[in-house]
Amino acid sequence: MNKVTQKVRKLIAHARPVLCGEYSTDGSLVFTAGQDSIVNVICAYSGEILEKYGPHITATGTAIRSMAASSDSRYIALGLNYERIIIHDRSNKNRKMEQNVDSKGVRVVLFSKNSKYLYVCTAKNDKDKSAVIKYQFTPDAAQILTPLMQVEFEEDFKCAVLASDDSQIWFGTEKSIICLNAETLENLFSEDLNAPVCDLQIYKDAFVCCPIADSFNVFFYSMRELADIFSIKVHNRVNTAAPHPMINLMVIGGGLDPKLVAKTKEGNNVLTQYYDMINKRIILEQEVHAAPTHKLRWSPDGLGLLSVSEDGSIAINRFGEELLQYKWENDWTQ
Repeated sequence: MNKVTQKVRKLIAHARPVLCGEYSTDGSLVFTAGQDSIVNVICAYSGEILEKYGPHITATGTAIRSMAASSDSRYIALGLNYERIIIHDRSNKNRKMEQNVDSKGVRVVLFSKNSKYLYVCTAKNDKDKSAVIKYQFTPDAAQILTPLMQVEFEEDFKCAVLASDDSQIWFGTEKSIICLNAETLENLFSEDLNAPVCDLQIYKDAFVCCPIADSFNVFFYSMRELADIFSIKVHNRVNTAAPHPMINLMVIGGGLDPKLVAKTKEGNNVLTQYYDMINKRIILEQEVHAAPTHKLRWSPDGLGLLSVSEDGSIAINRFGEELLQYKWENDWTQ
């Protein structure tokens, strides 16, 4: 890894912690959002902020808990601690679409790959259960979101990821991992992990990467077998894990919430760590942020790595093409 060229662009893009970060489908843009209620659209190559949306001031707060861009990058959906879904139209920056949700907040928003549907996870409170709602998304209609079906849960949602073929949706909750049929919302699989699942990512179109912060583990679930088949014990509290889309390399970001640092220092390492997934060992550490990392995402071409942090900073790391030649003797996915 030391022979691989890197160029890191780091910027303070937000005034408060950054909770969301994603690449566009073509890899040319980066979308970030967080507790300052601002959405930034950033050039993935230059680091230039191209567009800014917000702040989104509401009666119940401003933090953006979840963000999703449509596959063509035209629409940006936002989930806040608020009873509405907000969707921005990038082709008409004066157009902001809103729709009421019968909930006190939205934990997850997720576009289907064809952008015909929007999946929404609502917040749990003392009176109501949480819910997964599937909406039909018709931006040119009078009613932009039409509810199609809904299932309720006893747990609060933390994150979600959709299979590359739109067949399954995997959810992380406050203590479990759950898989639903994306078409029918039928429950296909669930497992009680007795720990919060704060991040999920698809790996090689066949596996779901599931980091568990409190146990210092990253599990990989087979989407075909609906079971965990591989795991890596890491050396730090892991908030987010990003397996490389092409090679057996995984990057993790961790660190404790500042409110917990006074109680314990265990696992409070904010270094970004690169793992050889075959030999299950660290091959590189980088000091990218001064505070915990909340999201790590690889670009579609495997040469860009986005990192967003509690300290309001984001970093875009561009690697040389020699990274893709970095090989290992075996491949556990075969």
